[in-house]
Amino acid sequence: METIKSGKNMFMDSTSRLLAKALDLRAARQNVISGNLANAETPGYVMKELPFEKELQKAIDDTTLKPLKLEPGYIKGNEALMEDGYDPNQLIREYGEPNELNIDSEMAKMTQNNLLYEVSTRLLSKKFEALKTVIESRR
Repeated sequence: METIKSGKNMFMDSTSRLLAKALDLRAARQNVISGNLANAETPGYVMKELPFEKELQKAIDDTTLKPLKLEPGYIKGNEALMEDGYDPNQLIREYGEPNELNIDSEMAKMTQNNLLYEVSTRLLSKKFEALKTVIESRR
């Protein structure tokens, strides 16, 4: 089983690490959306977004046609997202014009983000349940 780069948790395979990072990014996005809603009436406020799906898709697209290599760090673009201590706030961008916030649109984004957070939580929970089953079957 693969371990995370820091070697701190030997039970976290690459899928588990990806799900854990997805949870971190979803939590950061929730903060950004909450900030947008909290500042809806603030004069001159420019909305912010955390477009990590775009970054992840770019990383996936960049690696689709490249040959498989086993050297660490070969896949460029997405390794920063997976590193321990990576700050997702680095992805926050302003968009739109001042005072252009649409509360309904932001609420829809928040709902979607909540659902995707819940899905990631359940998937990670299932991974750990499977690990627990394997450990208990070895006793």
